[in-house]
Amino acid sequence: MKIYILGAGAIGSLFGGLLAESGEDVLLIGRKEHIDAVNKRGLIIKGIINETIKVRGTTSVPKEKPDLIILATKAYSTETALKEASGIVKDTWVLSIQNGIGNEEKIIRFGGKAIGGITTNGAILEEPGVINWKGKGITVVGLYPSGEDPFVEKVARTFRKAGLETHVSRNIVGWIWAKTIVNSAINPIGTLLEVKNGAIEDNEYLMSIAMEVVKEGCRIALQNGIEFEVPPMELLFQTLKETRDNYNSMLQDIRKGKMTEIDYINGKIVEYGKAVNLEAPMNSLLWALIKAKEEMSKNVREQGG
Repeated sequence: MKIYILGAGAIGSLFGGLLAESGEDVLLIGRKEHIDAVNKRGLIIKGIINETIKVRGTTSVPKEKPDLIILATKAYSTETALKEASGIVKDTWVLSIQNGIGNEEKIIRFGGKAIGGITTNGAILEEPGVINWKGKGITVVGLYPSGEDPFVEKVARTFRKAGLETHVSRNIVGWIWAKTIVNSAINPIGTLLEVKNGAIEDNEYLMSIAMEVVKEGCRIALQNGIEFEVPPMELLFQTLKETRDNYNSMLQDIRKGKMTEIDYINGKIVEYGKAVNLEAPMNSLLWALIKAKEEMSKNVREQGG
């Protein structure tokens, strides 16, 4: 299968590297520094495995269409990435493995055939060309917003062959919402207190806050007609246990002086709440606090702190 990884950062490069190692025709599309390192010495994956994988990389989108595009950019870059790749997106299968709500709608708007996806694999980009696969998780894919298709089954088989535990869902929108609700609790709390995920599980006060955030998200999702295959509260407990030694991606973004995906996680839950006349005070508060933290971090950088 010819596969392009659009937005080859930590997770995108992890998927691309494993798929290339299993024999797929993979092209990483990403930032120059990272791609130069990959082309020069291969993609180094540390952690769960320790391997150097030969995989091609480029900084620009080719004109030739692939069989599958895996969209792995930050949620706030989805539109820009799809615009840059608009020549190959139309009528092509595009799988989003991103955080947040709304990415698949953008794929459809650009003419792509959308596959929704979530992954609980944890990876960080340690330096250009070097990925640390810190936590092995599951990946769930499905025709968006629901239903089934033989190509989605083929994608899952291809991922499993590459060593990625992958399941197919006929209700992928439910999985996307469940993961977003879990992220809406773990990510802001971990970021505000600058702690690993396990600290939330170990502290009764933080755990009670996280559970209230999840309950609020569930109420809003259900009022918007979302049905869950996995209860978000169960997924919260499972995620905290499996990723207890991880610093969440939102905290990593703040530490690197980058934008966070808060608008596409808590912000989207607030937005969907308004659509059904439901208040979202917990999500609204966490959204505002993270926006403030982003701004303060930016001011410190600009002042040379």
